[in-house]
Amino acid sequence: MPRNPYIRDVQREQEFLEDINVEVIRAMGRNVYYIPRTLNNEDKLFGEDPTDSFDTAYLIEMYHEDGQAFGGEGDTIGKFGIDVRDTATFRVARRTFMQQVTKQNGELTRPMEGDLIYYPLSDTIFQITFVEHENPLYQLGQLYSFVLFVETFAYNNESFNTGMCEVDECFAAQRRQTAEIFTMSNWGGVAGSTSNYYIGETVFQVGGTWGLPAIFGDATAKAQVIDWDSTDALLTVGNVSGTFLDGAAQSIKGSSSMGERFLGTTAPADFGVQINTQNEEMQGDNETIQLEIKEEDLIDFSETDPFSEGNF
Repeated sequence: MPRNPYIRDVQREQEFLEDINVEVIRAMGRNVYYIPRTLNNEDKLFGEDPTDSFDTAYLIEMYHEDGQAFGGEGDTIGKFGIDVRDTATFRVARRTFMQQVTKQNGELTRPMEGDLIYYPLSDTIFQITFVEHENPLYQLGQLYSFVLFVETFAYNNESFNTGMCEVDECFAAQRRQTAEIFTMSNWGGVAGSTSNYYIGETVFQVGGTWGLPAIFGDATAKAQVIDWDSTDALLTVGNVSGTFLDGAAQSIKGSSSMGERFLGTTAPADFGVQINTQNEEMQGDNETIQLEIKEEDLIDFSETDPFSEGNF
C-alpha cells in the first residue's frame, strides 16, 4: 500500500529541524579548526602523496559527542616512547560547514577523510578516518549534519603552513630534526645554473643527468628545501619523494632558483635519517609531542642488577 498522501515532508519543517541542529551544536559544541589536506603529487596507483601539506585552517564549531572521555586505547609506553591512540567523534552541521568552509573553498563540499581537526580544548590534532553523512537517517526526509570519526594524528613529515603558531611551530621544529642534510660541492658553474637554492622551493635530481638536459619532468627524486647554508654548502630538505643518488656526477637542482650543485665522492650526502617514513614519536597531542622530545630517558635501563645489591 502506498504511503499516506496526507503525511508528507514539508520544507518549512525541515528548515526548522535544521535550525535546531545548528543551534544545539553552536550552543553545546566547541570551536575547532578544520585543516584540509593538500595533495601536491598524488600517486594514483597507491593513493598516497609523500609531499602532502596542510596550508589552511578554518574555524568552525563542532559537537564532541563522547564528551565524558576520549575513546581508543589511550596512552601507552611502547618501544618508541609514549604512544597516543585516542579516538573521538565530532558532529558538524551541514549548513555551518557550507558557510564556514565551502564558501571559502568551493572544492570542499564536505569533510574529507585524511583531513585534520585541531581541538584547542585538549591541544590535540585528530585525523579524520571516516565521515558518516547519514546520521540521523533522513529525519523529515532530509540530512542535517556530518559525523566525523577521528583518531590522534601520527606525524609523517607533512608540511604545515596553516598560519596557526601552536600547530605550525610544533611540527616545524620536529621536521627540522628529521630532515636529511646533504653536503653539496662547491658551485662549479653548471650551464644555466645559479649558486644558491631558495628556502621552500622543490629540488630534484635526474639520475645520471645534470645541467640543461636535467628537467623537472624527468626527476627521479624530489624534496623541499628547509634550509640552505651557503657558507658550509649544507642543504637541508624534507618531504623526500624517490631516492637521491650520491654516486659520481649526481646533482641536485632547484626548480625555482635553478641552483645546481653536485653530490658524489667529493661531496657525500648524509642519508642516515630518512624522513619519508612514519615517525612514531610524532603521535598525539602537541603537549605529548613536546614531552617526548624532552623526556626520552623516561625509563632508565642502565641498572643491570637492581635486586641482589651486587651479590648476583
